[in-house]
Amino acid sequence: MDNPLIYIAAIGAIIVLAILLPRWVRRSAGAAGGRAEQRHAADRLSGILEELGATLVLQTSEATAREIVDGVVRQQPRKFTPLASGGYGIRFVEPDDAIVRVVDDENGTRLQVERIREHLGVPNTSEFWSDLRSAVSAAARAEGVQVSPGPPLRHRRDDATESWIAE
Repeated sequence: MDNPLIYIAAIGAIIVLAILLPRWVRRSAGAAGGRAEQRHAADRLSGILEELGATLVLQTSEATAREIVDGVVRQQPRKFTPLASGGYGIRFVEPDDAIVRVVDDENGTRLQVERIREHLGVPNTSEFWSDLRSAVSAAARAEGVQVSPGPPLRHRRDDATESWIAE
């Protein structure tokens, strides 16, 4: 075992490992972090789309439902905007980052999100939509209108406009 060739080979192997091991560790840790980030982003997007897909059914005529929604929208002009097209805009950056419509439903009138614009890679109006639904529910109940959750909507992404559209 006094052969210096064995010692030189062992020292050479240690040097090669010292050079290659940090690169391998960085690369594998970076890949694992990227996968975890993608899973987290997918879970977050799924929760956001689930929230934006929630609908609200007011068991009343469309005219009465519009009056209720108009009253709520006028109370919070920084968050919500009545649009010329008859819908309502939810503001994140622009007044129409999400477009909400009042549509006929078999049980009355349904309030739903039709289109959502993306900012920073995800839709950002889910909290405001939740606020609008809660405020409309409270206002409708105050006027004696029955309120119930409606059927959930699914949204698909339109890559050309970076927005989500109700299906």
